[in-house]
Amino acid sequence: MKLLRPIFLAVVLFGAGTLVFSSLPLHYQNAIRDWYARLGTPTYAESPDHFSARDQAAVISENQARGHKLKCYGNLGPAERVTAQNDYLCSAHISKAYDNIPARLVTFFFTKNKLSNVRIEFADGSFDQLQDYLTRKLENYPRLDQMPGARFGTDAFGKKLVVWRVQNGLLTAQAEATPGQNPIILWSGYQ
Repeated sequence: MKLLRPIFLAVVLFGAGTLVFSSLPLHYQNAIRDWYARLGTPTYAESPDHFSARDQAAVISENQARGHKLKCYGNLGPAERVTAQNDYLCSAHISKAYDNIPARLVTFFFTKNKLSNVRIEFADGSFDQLQDYLTRKLENYPRLDQMPGARFGTDAFGKKLVVWRVQNGLLTAQAEATPGQNPIILWSGYQ
């Protein structure tokens, strides 16, 4: 009898939680699922200035060996690509990146079995930490957006972009924070 009480209580609480969760607006449900998926994930540590056009199988294997649970697929739709040439992607939830900066997701884009783009999405409110890290980490690389006549446009929210030429491509980030939006960095390999 004593054993049945905790089991009954657990079932009631689980049922109530499920009922409350399913009545939440969809964006809150997605935020909760996203938070749960990031629990216990390893910190993403590959330096943004060391990305290169490595073989797809090697990138997948290296990240799985680091403990990242990758979700990979091809047959990409237009909204799932960085460039029209991307034909495969792998993504993994992450909780932190680099200097313990709160992060959400890393996505690797491939073109003809070679890494062509890497997109890292950080958590809302981590813009200042990310900018501090990028400023220190990339201080020896040229800032292309500061070159005379340079025009790299803006992000989807009208904020200017910061662009560095790194060893094997370009690294792009927002120049200023957009309240309520997650900061993103994008590495694009040379074509």
